[in-house]
Amino acid sequence: MAETTAIKNGTAALPSIENDAAWAAFLGGGETMDSMTALKIGAVFRCVDLISKTMASLPLHLFESADGKRKDKAREHPLYSLVYALPNEYTTAYEFWQMFVANMLLTRGGFAKIERDNRGNVTALWNIPTANVAGVYETKRGGRCITVATSEGGETLLAGEYLYVPNFRFTSDRSPSDPIALAGKILGMANDVNSLSASAFKSGVNPGGFLETPSGLSDKAYARLSEDFQKKYAGVQNAGKFIILEEGAKAQLVDRDLEKTQALAARKFAVTEICRVFGVPPHLCMDLEHATFTNIEQQSLEFVRDCVNPTSVRIEQAMYRDLLTPRERRRYFFKFNTNGLLRGDTAARVAYYNAGRQNGWLNADDIRALEDMNPLPEGQGGELYIVNGNMISLANVPINIPKGAKKGGAIT
Repeated sequence: MAETTAIKNGTAALPSIENDAAWAAFLGGGETMDSMTALKIGAVFRCVDLISKTMASLPLHLFESADGKRKDKAREHPLYSLVYALPNEYTTAYEFWQMFVANMLLTRGGFAKIERDNRGNVTALWNIPTANVAGVYETKRGGRCITVATSEGGETLLAGEYLYVPNFRFTSDRSPSDPIALAGKILGMANDVNSLSASAFKSGVNPGGFLETPSGLSDKAYARLSEDFQKKYAGVQNAGKFIILEEGAKAQLVDRDLEKTQALAARKFAVTEICRVFGVPPHLCMDLEHATFTNIEQQSLEFVRDCVNPTSVRIEQAMYRDLLTPRERRRYFFKFNTNGLLRGDTAARVAYYNAGRQNGWLNADDIRALEDMNPLPEGQGGELYIVNGNMISLANVPINIPKGAKKGGAIT
């Protein structure tokens, strides 16, 4: 058994009896699929990188709504600058959210440590790699806590001391499912196809054909035949020449059509399957096989609606729960601004702004803000809401009927 083990996976030691994943990899001859292995697959890296950097680039604001109707950016609140610009003294908001979202996508959830001052105000947020979190546990008092592995051993964080956005939940409200494990078959297939291709190219055995002789060749005849072949038929300059053979030798060409191996088709299919797992349109993973000028813009909008928006809501609600006090929840909330992602081309934006301007739900300053422009100078009417003068209420229709129409009896 030891000899078989050494031949199979290069080690004389069998996996631990408790390690099911290692045994599965050993018996199957494959590689254990985890987040780091998955990231080595090009389509996975592209999907995770795209979603995480898209979320990181979105402006995240803390809003205040005292009356439940009007909302304003709570710039004076200590949390505003933490989530929008600088979560801690060493990390920008972009860096923080990209790492946080990447952990959300590849593991059972995203974690961050919350630092507070003596009065309970949040002063800093620090990313916690999910691999360092042992799990979410119930405390004796009914609350929840996490245990984090650190360089000094371990640290227990109680509720209010960590931000937690769980991944897909199905069988337990405390232990989310691992997305890499759920998609293991798909990712494993993609990894195996990539490994097969890499192995084939690395071995370098790609013969163009072989020569068959009715009887063996002497060393001298073999050397002369090899030299003759290299001199007369090898290289681009000798392509298409007829091969002259002696003593009944026959030339057999090797068909190297990669399409027949279906390796290329399998790799294309794997990209599509991985895009389905992460909710990313294939054209954003550089797969343009089925992309057209008419459907790319629509698919990009669907990416925002079906992938970015749900992710945004998950994070916003977790921040509302973990960062705000019960009193603050009455008037404060977090919101990602995805308007920039939904902007169409120039003609579509002009039509949208015209409709809003003429129907009174956008003013000039609102439109300028959406285009990242400063408001109009005071006194130039940038804050005024106006409507088309031809639009009147039904009650005022008789008042505005032309006199000629009234005299003619058309309207009474």
